[in-house]
Amino acid sequence: MQTEPSSQRRRHFVFAFLSWALFTAVACADAATEVVRYVIDGDTVVLSNGKHVRLIGINAPERGRDGVPSQPFSAKARARLAALVAGRRVKLAFEREREDRHGRWLAHLELPDGVRVEQVLLREGLVWAVAVSPNLEKLPENLEAEKAARAARRGVWGVPAYAPTPASRLNSKSTGFRFIEGTVHRRTQRHNVIYFELNPKVSLLVSGEDWKNNFPGNPSDLVGRKIIARGWLAESKGRLHMRVSHPAMLTWGE
Repeated sequence: MQTEPSSQRRRHFVFAFLSWALFTAVACADAATEVVRYVIDGDTVVLSNGKHVRLIGINAPERGRDGVPSQPFSAKARARLAALVAGRRVKLAFEREREDRHGRWLAHLELPDGVRVEQVLLREGLVWAVAVSPNLEKLPENLEAEKAARAARRGVWGVPAYAPTPASRLNSKSTGFRFIEGTVHRRTQRHNVIYFELNPKVSLLVSGEDWKNNFPGNPSDLVGRKIIARGWLAESKGRLHMRVSHPAMLTWGE
């Protein structure tokens, strides 16, 4: 019986080792375990290694700062998240985009028993579900968790201050996360960005790529329709823009 040459056996061993190392590296890149040292608010924590983590797929009411009062349920959202994760070891699961423009990690947090933290907060009505491309892996589960709280008007869903604001009542100070409503009067496109105008100073923005990948139908189909949009309003040159990357951030009627 012939035996495999030693040089060939070494090559096979090296190949097997490198394959294992690559698999391990990919697995570690997609998930990690860390201890939560501190909870900043209802959607952001600090790990024992000093890294800030922004939870994927949710947005919590803002804490007060610079003389601006805290939003309703911001303290409860923070307290609940702290009760779930502060001082505990959690699993971090990453998606395609691992870091935001502020240098924070973007991740899902999972408790030792397998419960995902974002779903707990959504079911209890302490946060809103958000869809920010390309991190959309858990979106269906998040929307389902939010649905129950919304139907029961639990938490943030029972607060009049969070009801959609008509586009006609928005001004240059109406920035930050909001629900807004209005009728799409016009659709334009510039530099592969589609603009849906609710009025001359308020527009929803969808990149051409996001529309192609995530939205049904033709952009012109939204003209004339009533829209409720959730997202972050930003002001530029006297105009307000809300970037939308997925139809889950919109509710539209006839």
